[in-house]
Amino acid sequence: MRRHVKVTTMLLILAMAASIATGCGEAAETSESASAAGGEQAAAAGEIDKNMKADIVVGGWPSGDDAFEAAMAGFQEEYPNIHVELQFTDTSAHHQNLQTSLAAGSGAPDVAMVEGAYVAQYRNSTALADLNTCGAQNYRNDFVSFKWDQCISDDGTAMRLIPWDIGPTTLFYRTDIFEKAGLPTDPVEVDKILSTWDGVLSAAEQVKEKTGAWFVPDASYFYQLLFQNRDYYDEDLNLKLEREGDIDCLNTIIKFRAEGLDMNVDMWSTEAYAAYADGTIASVASGAWFGGFLKTDIDPNGAGHWAAANLPAGIGVKNWGGSFLAIPEQSKNKAAAWAFIQYMVATSEGQNAMFAAVDYFPAYTPAYDDPIYAEEDPYFGGQKTKALWASLAEKLEPVYTTQMDTTAEGQIFTSVNQGLEEGLDAEGIRSLLASNIETAAKEIREQQIQTLKDAGVWNK
Repeated sequence: MRRHVKVTTMLLILAMAASIATGCGEAAETSESASAAGGEQAAAAGEIDKNMKADIVVGGWPSGDDAFEAAMAGFQEEYPNIHVELQFTDTSAHHQNLQTSLAAGSGAPDVAMVEGAYVAQYRNSTALADLNTCGAQNYRNDFVSFKWDQCISDDGTAMRLIPWDIGPTTLFYRTDIFEKAGLPTDPVEVDKILSTWDGVLSAAEQVKEKTGAWFVPDASYFYQLLFQNRDYYDEDLNLKLEREGDIDCLNTIIKFRAEGLDMNVDMWSTEAYAAYADGTIASVASGAWFGGFLKTDIDPNGAGHWAAANLPAGIGVKNWGGSFLAIPEQSKNKAAAWAFIQYMVATSEGQNAMFAAVDYFPAYTPAYDDPIYAEEDPYFGGQKTKALWASLAEKLEPVYTTQMDTTAEGQIFTSVNQGLEEGLDAEGIRSLLASNIETAAKEIREQQIQTLKDAGVWNK
């Protein structure tokens, strides 16, 4: 956890007591919270008059609207007199509109989705309500700590967002292509053969030789996976690119490109999507939600020839993506907005209804007690993928996040490929990336420092 986020018992008591008079208005303490054993809920978190009448607007981007629609019947059963209007647009437009309306003091929805890339920007914003006043801290043991920690303001006194979903990251691979190449297809065995970078290279060469398929869309994503938790900076805002296995990873990427083992296309491109479906790309790493993309958009006829393994070569447990919910301070219906948030993300019923609809993997860990997490997934050949992702989610540990992280992330793909085109060695690619990040993030770094100064936690 960040050194300046030490949420003391006294702060929590004060924040929870404040719910009587501020923030969520009609919110009062009730009967839900997780036990230390982690699964069962036991005390207070913002019970609201079930018969209260209110109209609220919820804003975000697709497929969040499909998720909320899937859980709406359960919410309306609990709160029959709260009318919910969904206002959804594309991700960029939503965040631009939200920023504008928060600055103007009007026009924001009562509940706003916030993408993970923006959490460091919004967690200090006084334009968002402090959810501690709603009793949010009563849920602190119910959420994956990796996500929960990101919501807390830099001075440790406020919580202006609450996690919705998380992206436990795995390697999705084509079992039919692996089998044709003479490789094992069972996830446990795949983990073994891909446990080192030499093993990854050998498997890719075998796939290419036996099937003609590329192993991945672009090998540079292997390097991005090392940073997928967005832990680019230390608490003194020093860029920390050097980490265990990074040079070995870059050397493997150099060999991949030299031997033509990757398709050399962006993993989100039309060409890559077509190659996932026709088997000319054998694997791709992404968050759990990518399984939904495969099922509905990329390869709807692919049931039985996909599986998921752990990330290769000791990359470890990583998160890819995930979103948060917030209540703008300007909302006139904070109690109803909190009722909506509480049902959707802090109940197993709400989270699992949304998960079933759009594959947003819950950050709310009591949801994992549902029998669905032990079920076999026929699309993935009967593999218990939900159990795999739940085990990974609970292993994620908090990291230090900053406003520069998205900029840093955006430099990896272009910088690594630039280094490959220029024929740089591994150290040269890493140096190029460092230079490009420092240049691109210079202005944002100053903004981050000012934010920390304003919070009273920067004394450099």
